Amino acid sequence: MIAQALFTPAQQKLLGLLFVRVNQGFHLNEIMRLTGLGSASAQRELKRLHESGVIVSERIGNVRRFKPNKDCIVFDELSSLVKKTFGLVSVLNSALAPLQHVLNVAFVYGATAKEQENMDTPVELLLVGDNTSYGELLSRLPVAERLLRRKINPNLYAIPDFKRRLREQQPFILEVLRGQKIYVLGDETDLEEVSGEDISQLVG
Repeated sequence: MIAQALFTPAQQKLLGLLFVRVNQGFHLNEIMRLTGLGSASAQRELKRLHESGVIVSERIGNVRRFKPNKDCIVFDELSSLVKKTFGLVSVLNSALAPLQHVLNVAFVYGATAKEQENMDTPVELLLVGDNTSYGELLSRLPVAERLLRRKINPNLYAIPDFKRRLREQQPFILEVLRGQKIYVLGDETDLEEVSGEDISQLVG
């Protein structure tokens, strides 16, 4: 809710991408591909951030690359805010967007959900859906891993399997559901729908 109160969806996607790898920079076509923003929207937000001094740009060959301005007076604060609210989510959402038609819900859990700035720990990701496979999922994650510079450990469940594990009250599932979650696709309502159960009653 903090991110939604402070930034528009387009700004969240753009800042989330740029502040993942502050030294690298991205050109316009990369930004559009990785965030899903259209040309007009991406250029408008880049211009706004550039004019405010939040980001800088440099021309390399025939393309211009954009990256955060480390000399900006609010760089440290903004970097921390982005990482804590939507930086990680933005990258994962972009990677999983092509699978939205077969994934009902996806969220980060465990140590990653509690402390996103520890760049040494793998990203623990739980996904629930149907008609998708690990092969299809894993083909989408390498770009996100390169951007985050972290390994992503996905746990993918078909809806019937997820429901069964809940009914059996399997310890791993209950532990994950009791812990903090950062939603990448869907939300708490979607999780309730795919489970067919009152989550609060099961994990309470």
